[in-house]
Amino acid sequence: MTARPDRDSRVASPFMILSKSNVVHYLLEQRLLALDSVIDGDLMVTDITRRNRNFKIIRRASQGYFVKQIQNWDPQTVATLASEAMCYRLARGGADFAPLAALVPRDFLYDSQRHVLVTELLPDNESLSDHHRRLNAFPPDTARLLGMLFGRLHRDPVPIEGRPEATAFRRQPPWILSAAHQQGANLFGALSAGNAQLLQIVQSYPEFQRTLEELRAEWNIAGLIHGDLKWDNCVVYRAPGNGALALKVVDWELADLGDPRWDLGALLQAYISFWVFSMRISAELPATQIANTAQYPIEAMQPSLRAFWQAYVEARGLDRPAAQALVVSSVKFGAARMIQTAYEAMQYSPQISTNALGLLQVSFNILREPSEAVTHLLGL
Repeated sequence: MTARPDRDSRVASPFMILSKSNVVHYLLEQRLLALDSVIDGDLMVTDITRRNRNFKIIRRASQGYFVKQIQNWDPQTVATLASEAMCYRLARGGADFAPLAALVPRDFLYDSQRHVLVTELLPDNESLSDHHRRLNAFPPDTARLLGMLFGRLHRDPVPIEGRPEATAFRRQPPWILSAAHQQGANLFGALSAGNAQLLQIVQSYPEFQRTLEELRAEWNIAGLIHGDLKWDNCVVYRAPGNGALALKVVDWELADLGDPRWDLGALLQAYISFWVFSMRISAELPATQIANTAQYPIEAMQPSLRAFWQAYVEARGLDRPAAQALVVSSVKFGAARMIQTAYEAMQYSPQISTNALGLLQVSFNILREPSEAVTHLLGL
């Protein structure tokens, strides 16, 4: 059973707060569920609330749903959910939007009054982070699929300019590229002591700030970007029917019209960040031995990185010089994204961790010598 997305909700109260006890009633009212399925017991509700109220509606015989409702009804949070809903709406736009449709889950409802978004629940899914941890490996096939999907998206950008949907996007570079780092800190909520220490370190290096400003000056609005790409937002599953490996990208709340190199750099830095956060860093260890403590060595990731990059380059149809220039500039944006990765890890911490400090150091090194990073860290 499906419903026309973006329609007005049929639930009486515009202030309905979803919970595990009433989300099924809400879906019944929206005609996304039939009463028979409830009576037959063919569903299970799982509450996975975090920053948003999130619910999995698991059904054995029919389509399952992922239900998201924002918790803070402030204008900025409302706007981010609207941006995500806009991405799903664009994906339904026909052949010109096929590369985007291949990346996003199907959507069933956007309730703009109650700020609820309902999308398909992908069967037996796991995040790319969990996928790697479960396997204790980095399968090239998974990386190749990710590279192909984003290569096609960047080759054929979503034709949004001139459409009414374009007004939903702010066209703003990521906050970390601005010298006013303290202003950008509010994007992720209250400033913890760990966050404050991290930003103070960044601000204490004029060369570092200058490089970030240069990246901001290079920012080029060339198409729709996800804006918050990380392995936790990449969902791996087996396609119904043939069981083929499939992948979707979720949480498009920070989507914007921007520079595709930001998303590409984010995917490249995800490997490096995963490596650094797996290290056991301590003051007692010599710096030359710290890399040897990593649970996930960067060398073990390099075949996956090469598979990702080769698939991306092939999907975009880039020649060798263009690919080389792109990977160097993208890894610089990835280094800036690493600062945000460290920031997010310190969001609730009373002090900055040694791994976050390590990530900052690696970010500094990449920004100084991006070509060296491409060769020696990424193995490209």
